Amino acid sequence: MFKMYASANEKNIRKDSRLPWLDMARGIAMLFIIIGHCDGLPQILRHAIFSFHVPLFFILSGYVYKKKEKSIRKDLKQLIVPYIITVCAVIIFYVWGAGRVDLDMIKNIVKTALYGYGSAYGDIGMIGALWFLPTMFIARRLMNFVFSLELKETHRFLAMLFLMILGIRIGAVVWVPMNVDIAMVASGFMYIGYLLRNRNISLKKDIVAGCFFLWFAAVKAGEMEWSSRMYDPWMINFAGAVAGSIIILYLCQKMESITILKKSLSFVGMHTILLLCIHDLDWRLPFDVYWGFLQQFQGEKIYFFMSVLCRMGFDLLVMLICLVIYRVVKNAVFSHKKSFS
Repeated sequence: MFKMYASANEKNIRKDSRLPWLDMARGIAMLFIIIGHCDGLPQILRHAIFSFHVPLFFILSGYVYKKKEKSIRKDLKQLIVPYIITVCAVIIFYVWGAGRVDLDMIKNIVKTALYGYGSAYGDIGMIGALWFLPTMFIARRLMNFVFSLELKETHRFLAMLFLMILGIRIGAVVWVPMNVDIAMVASGFMYIGYLLRNRNISLKKDIVAGCFFLWFAAVKAGEMEWSSRMYDPWMINFAGAVAGSIIILYLCQKMESITILKKSLSFVGMHTILLLCIHDLDWRLPFDVYWGFLQQFQGEKIYFFMSVLCRMGFDLLVMLICLVIYRVVKNAVFSHKKSFS
């Protein structure tokens, strides 16, 4: 349920295999999402992280995309069910923290979840990092729709470009519930990922070097934050997002030979939805130990370092505990069924 994406299909690998460097890239993107939400994050580092970490997820989804894929049931299970479960957990945490059942508070959380905004908008609160899940679900539906039209590649490219620009323009006027406007932009990045695989675009050193300068220019141009519909200057920022993603993919391919990095980052990449849901819950926990602990660190650098260490460590630890519990319960159920067969 909580695994991120289906395994990739490539000409030289079996259908049921995974590409470790793709899982590594997912893992890196997820870890950067956690770092990007930590207290004391320096502004330049924030610009650098936000320039590519969300687009990279959509590019990776497009990379493993299959034409005419009948995936709505699988996507409901992988994306929407975890969304609903986590929202229910949010309600439980708030009731726990308040010490009583507040119907108005529960209604407000449900309302926020139905809109699915990652940032506050008007009188609608933010759902936090969970905004990504319904956005990915809708982006995949849009991708499937465009591919179902059986257009020539040039016309398909123009259709995806039109969707992206339309999503930008709509988001500048009104935020559509469940982030449909962001999903329109995201579908374009999924298409870029699709092209990277199907056009056999190789990641050579000279291309990566050019991408670095393009990415650096985008970082200096200004901050991009998808949940707040902050894209401008969108042409530079989007080009930088693709360039930054290509750099990460290149680095992951090179790091694939380092066993410890391959295993650890791939493991995180294979459980990014679970980690995302845990990350969305960590700042909602009704205790002050975390904040009280951080207050003793006065320097900006040490404060940020300890914030990353605490939050990432907590999220990864809870993820491991959840996976162990799941494995134990699954084995127990399997053994029980086997004993009655």
